[in-house]
Amino acid sequence: MFNTGSQDFQKSNPSRDYLSLRTLKYVLCWLLLWQDGMVGGSAFQILENLPIGIPGLSPVPFFTLLLAFVVVLERTLTRDFTLKRSDFGAPLLLMLLAFFISWCRGSLINQRVTIIYEIQDAFSWPFEYFVILNAFRDPEEGEVLWKILILAVLPKAVEGMYIYFFSSDDHKNWGVVQDWRDGFLLGIGAISTMLFLHYRGTALLKVRKLVLLGIPFLGFTFIMSYRRTFMLGALVSALAMFVTLPRVLWRRQVGLIFGFLLILVFFGAVTNPLGVLARLSGVVDPQHEGSAYIRLMEYPNVFRNIIDNPIWGTPVGTEWKVYYRMPASSVYTTLGTHNAYLYWPLRGGILGTVAFFWLFFRLWKSALINNALGKSKEDFFFGQFGIHLLILYQFACFFGLLYGGNITALLAVMFTAIKLTAKKVSGCDSYRSVDMVKTLRSRQLVLKEYNTGNVAAKLAAMLAT
Repeated sequence: MFNTGSQDFQKSNPSRDYLSLRTLKYVLCWLLLWQDGMVGGSAFQILENLPIGIPGLSPVPFFTLLLAFVVVLERTLTRDFTLKRSDFGAPLLLMLLAFFISWCRGSLINQRVTIIYEIQDAFSWPFEYFVILNAFRDPEEGEVLWKILILAVLPKAVEGMYIYFFSSDDHKNWGVVQDWRDGFLLGIGAISTMLFLHYRGTALLKVRKLVLLGIPFLGFTFIMSYRRTFMLGALVSALAMFVTLPRVLWRRQVGLIFGFLLILVFFGAVTNPLGVLARLSGVVDPQHEGSAYIRLMEYPNVFRNIIDNPIWGTPVGTEWKVYYRMPASSVYTTLGTHNAYLYWPLRGGILGTVAFFWLFFRLWKSALINNALGKSKEDFFFGQFGIHLLILYQFACFFGLLYGGNITALLAVMFTAIKLTAKKVSGCDSYRSVDMVKTLRSRQLVLKEYNTGNVAAKLAAMLAT
C-alpha cells in the first residue's frame, strides 16, 4: 500500500516518503519539466529510448497525464475530492474562453471541426495549471516545487553536452537544445546559480552544492544551445538584482555578472567560436543574421493582422494573412509569432490580451508580496527566485514563442510554487484583498480599506429620495 502522505507535510516520515504517492508526484513533475527536446539522439529521453508511452503523445503531456492519474488515485484513497482555487484561475479561464471563441470562429471559416495546433499552446495553460495546482496543495510544497524546478536544469544541461559529443542528428548544428522550454531552463540555471552564491543559509546547502557542481555543464550547454534570448534574459535578471537585492550584496553581484560573462566567453572560445559569434551577432545586427531578420519581417504582418481583427483576433485554426512578402526559404510561422505579447491580441483579441496581462499582474503582485513578507533566508531566496523568473519570462516574451509547447507545464509549476509560497509566508489563500503598495512599504500584510460607512450612507440617501 502506498503512503499517500498527511496534510501535515513536516510530520511525514521521510523514510516512507520514497514509496509514497507524494514522492511519485514529485518524480513525475520533475520529468515533465525537462523531458522531450527538438534534437534527437539523446540517451536521456525516456520515451525516445524505451518502448513506453502513447503513440502521438509527446513526453510532457504524457507525464502530465500520468501525474493527473496519480492525483486521482491519491484522492480516491484519501476520499478527498476538493478542488484547489487560485488567484490565477479567473484570468486563465478568461484566456480559455477567448481561445474557445476564436476556435469556434475558425471552425466556421474552415467549415470543419478539428483538433488545432493551438491545443498545445494557449488552450493547455488552464488545464496544465489545474493539474499541478491540485497535485500539490500543502503550503510547504511550494519550496519543494522550487527545488524541483532548479534540479530540472541539471539533467537538461548534461543532456546538452551529451548531444554535442554523441548525437548524430544534424539539427544540433542549430543548438544542442532548441526548445523554448529548454532555453528557459538554462536561464533558470543561471539565475539560481547567482542567487545561491548570495545564499548564506543552511537548509538549501545540498541543492546549492548540486547547482554549483553543475556550472561546467550549464555553461557548456548554454553557449552551445545558441539561445540568445535567454542569455540576454539572464543578464537582464542579473542587472535587475541591483534593484531587488540588498545594497550590501551589490559588490558581490558585480563579480557574479563578470563571472557569468567569462563562463560564456570561455565555452564559446573552446567549442565553436565562429558559430557562436555568427549567432550572437543577430543581437546587435539582425539584418545580417537570418533567424533574427526573419523575426523582424514577421512583425509588420502580425501588426496588420491585429489591426484588421482587433476585437476577436485572427481565428485559431487558420493562418494569419501574409500582407508583406516573406522569403520562401525562411523559417517562420503563420500560426503564431516570435513575440508573446503580440500573440494574445493576434489570436485571442481583446479578451485574450486582457487575460494575459491580468494573469501577470496577479503573478507580479504575489511574487513581490512573497518576497516582502519572507522571514527566513530560505524565504528570501525563493522570494527573489520567483521575481527573477518572472523577469526572465517577461523579457523572453519579446523574442520568442513563450506561450506554447512544453513551456506551458513549466509555467504551471512556477505559478503553483508562487501560489503555495504565498500561503506559507502570509497564511492567505488570496492576495486580492491585500494592499500591495502598503504591504511592500511596511513589509507587513496590509489589507485594503473599504469605507463601508460612506457606502451605507450613500445607499440610505438614495433610498430616501
